[in-house]
Amino acid sequence: MTDGLLRTAGMFRELGEVRSVEPQESIFDRLRDDDLPEAEQVIGYLKAGHVLIAAMDIADDPFEPGRQIMNGSTVLTDGDWLWRKDFAYFVERHRVDVPVDFLHLMRSRGFTVPPRDFPTLAACSAQARQLMFWGS
Repeated sequence: MTDGLLRTAGMFRELGEVRSVEPQESIFDRLRDDDLPEAEQVIGYLKAGHVLIAAMDIADDPFEPGRQIMNGSTVLTDGDWLWRKDFAYFVERHRVDVPVDFLHLMRSRGFTVPPRDFPTLAACSAQARQLMFWGS
């Protein structure tokens, strides 16, 4: 949390509304024509994030009607970015693109999510709750 405010990735409007200053992107506008360079490492990074909000749910895959994703709305962080657990699935299965700044950060870290202390994760969790739960 370099500036105290986490950035978000994978919070697409088709997956549910979040509280954001910026309009939510459509997942269909973030598709790549080619494979993501270092896709395996990116997906590993996304799966390795610190869990802030654990959700036992089933989310529909907007690309494949009838296909569902377990625990999709679980929220993870690396201390600088927030993303949904299903973001890794969408990057892997449907070539959904990762924001360039996020990708640069992953590369600079050697695709390793850094450890975070409890106060940092608590602050990240508070921001995630504000984003995900309108009444919080």
